[in-house]
Order: sequence, then C-alpha cells, then structure tokens
Amino acid sequence: MFDEKRFAGELKRKGVMVDEEHECYLSLKIFSAEDIDRATMNPNGDMRRYQALIWVRHKDENYVTKIASGLPNPSWDSACIIPLGIYEPYEYFLHVEVYRMCCKSDPGSSSGIALVGKTRIPLPKLGHKICGRFGLVRPDDAAGSSSGSGSDLGCVAEGHIILDMETKIFV
Repeated sequence: MFDEKRFAGELKRKGVMVDEEHECYLSLKIFSAEDIDRATMNPNGDMRRYQALIWVRHKDENYVTKIASGLPNPSWDSACIIPLGIYEPYEYFLHVEVYRMCCKSDPGSSSGIALVGKTRIPLPKLGHKICGRFGLVRPDDAAGSSSGSGSDLGCVAEGHIILDMETKIFV
C-alpha cells in the first residue's frame, strides 16, 4: 500500500520539491472608482456617498470600505486581508459591489441604498499580484422589459473600480 506521507518525507530528505497545502490569504487594496454615476443625475453630486462591499466566498465574511464622497470618482484607499484557507487556483473570484448610500430619491430604494455597479475578478495565482482597472456593470431593468417578458435582466456598463490584489501564504 502506498504511504503518501512517508513518500513525501523521503522526497524532502532528498531535497526534492514537494507541493504542500498551505493556508493562504488575499492582500487587497481598493483605491477608487471611476465614472460610476452620471453627473447630470444630481447637480449636487459632490454630496453623493459610496461604499464597496467585497467578498471571495459567500459563506465567509464580507468586507466593507469606509464611506467615500464624490462624483463620479469616489476614493477609498482601503486595504484588507481576506483569509482563503487552502488555495485552489481558478476556483475563487473576488466579488466587488459598489453602493450609493443615503440616497432615498433613488426609485425602488426604500432603504436609501442603491447598487451602482459590481464585478467578479478571478484571483491571481499564488504569489502573484494583479493591479488594474476592472469594469463594473449594473442590472438594467429596462433591458428585460424590451423583450416583453420582463424576467431576464440585462446589464449596463457603469464605470470602473481600481484595485490591486496578491495571494500569499501564511508564514
């Protein structure tokens, strides 16, 4: 019978590289968003407030940025560490949703919170870093009603989020 632990131990003694399962984490920095709202929607756009909600897996906790003011380019300059556990490449995505806060004038928003845009970004390989601008989309109710059924929602491009992320091993 093959003993995997014994075999791995022998390979280590001989100086052969052995893949091990490590606890990993995602180091994330969210800098800002660009062009996330139309300035013509509200002449007092500088008073708009935005917050980003971030997660990797739904069962894990969500991370929330501080509230930032500005239109159309709020700036958060936030950083967080997201534990990933045993890293499975190409299995996880970073989910980011940007919300407009305290905006009771938005139609259908009795809570005063409205989704401005969201994205899903594949995580980088272990030990690699990704920096850049990532497109945001938002559901468009009008696209679904044009087909007559009203059930299939379309999406509309709504600005970009600027961030960098790197996967690392807990040491």
